[in-house]
Amino acid sequence: MKKLLGIIFLVLMIFNPAKSGDIYGEGELKLSDNIVEYFLKYIKGKNGKYPADFYITIDGTDAIYWTCRVMTNCAPGSAKTDLKICERETGKKCKKFARQRTIRWKNGINPAKGKISQINSKLDLSGLKAKLTELG
Repeated sequence: MKKLLGIIFLVLMIFNPAKSGDIYGEGELKLSDNIVEYFLKYIKGKNGKYPADFYITIDGTDAIYWTCRVMTNCAPGSAKTDLKICERETGKKCKKFARQRTIRWKNGINPAKGKISQINSKLDLSGLKAKLTELG
């Protein structure tokens, strides 16, 4: 009986039905100029703050972000809580756009991982716009 309970416990731990992929946005997204500037501010991370999570409304007109004090130990916040905060602050449905300096929004062009999806913190506004255009 103990073995059976142990096996059931392990199976439930391995095959967790929770979907972590639901937090990242998918599909076409058009960013307003204000949001591109806001995203640049997030990427640059001033005053000893480093980018952690960037959430954006699905219409691309509003966003909210979180930062960390230490880049090497920058754990993501609770996605469920962050989405609720974003939706409460903006009044619109939100999805996660970026984790640290990697754009995770999937649109068919952006692979949402690897070096191609990473944004250099030294980019200026025109360089960021070019990179975002390249990623669709």
